[in-house]
Amino acid sequence: MLKEDEIYKEDIKEIKLICPKCHATKLVKVPKKMVQKSKTLLTISVPSNYMCEHGFQAYIDRWFSVRGYQNADLELTNLEIYETGSKNIDDIATYVVSLVIKKIATNLKNDEEDGVILGGTLFNQKGNVLHFSLPDEIFLNIIHQFELQKEDHDIKLKKMIFELENNQKIFTEFLKVEDTTLTIVILFPAVVSIRDAESYLNDFKKTVMEYEDPIELKKKEQLKMKRIEEAQKRKVEPKAPSNFWVYSRITSEVPLENLDRIYINKLGIEIDKKNILNLEEIIEFSKNNPFEGKIYFSDNFINLMEGLALTMKDASVLLSKLNKKT
Repeated sequence: MLKEDEIYKEDIKEIKLICPKCHATKLVKVPKKMVQKSKTLLTISVPSNYMCEHGFQAYIDRWFSVRGYQNADLELTNLEIYETGSKNIDDIATYVVSLVIKKIATNLKNDEEDGVILGGTLFNQKGNVLHFSLPDEIFLNIIHQFELQKEDHDIKLKKMIFELENNQKIFTEFLKVEDTTLTIVILFPAVVSIRDAESYLNDFKKTVMEYEDPIELKKKEQLKMKRIEEAQKRKVEPKAPSNFWVYSRITSEVPLENLDRIYINKLGIEIDKKNILNLEEIIEFSKNNPFEGKIYFSDNFINLMEGLALTMKDASVLLSKLNKKT
């Protein structure tokens, strides 16, 4: 019967890791079941100051062999922004990149589940893996191609296309997002032609680049609201045609534009339309409904009415006292 510490040893496997920068070594314990059940290479992220001052990633196959290393330019603590969606204004550039990364990973996963593609991987500009679902051998070959590219600094690739012996296609696209370059590697089934694969990639890139950055949207909304407030401050009430008006309805069986004199219901009199300053507005409104509102009169008309009122008052007084003793 195995002792408790022996049972523990049966579940754990020690793997020797070597830092790809300074070549420091350390035995790392990994769970056997996790490695053996993995359908692809298992990625071990080694943080800085664990083995040495460097952080890196190691790729382990199901037989516990180290198949490759990559330097870690972004550790887990720095990648938290992609999971939490930080909205700090200082992180806006990284946050925008994270939106694209999330969309790429989601679309690759969904298209693989739907059988549109056989797998995909996403690297950042330093070659670190951000999403991984490629078969082991293909993944290692892609890493090898990246290493060759790094060695030859004169070569700047825009796209890489590989067709395997079984007619499967591998497309590698370099996507520019702000100041960051993301590398997308997609494995297509044999039945997919190169033309169809290119068409898929074009649509894929358009889809992942169509995002709405909440920070930018908020800034635009704030700017819009500021402009509205400023416009409201500048806005002044339209100047009244005159200081003299009467609020009344105007009803007429004949179109007002055909009349020379307009009957004002409230006054009970007709007024020459040349004395109504807002006549055009009244006529336009009355085409659909009887007009009701302010009717503005010219200053000259009101002055005339004031004179007549005074004259008529004097005449009325005179006539009332004419030929009377008292």
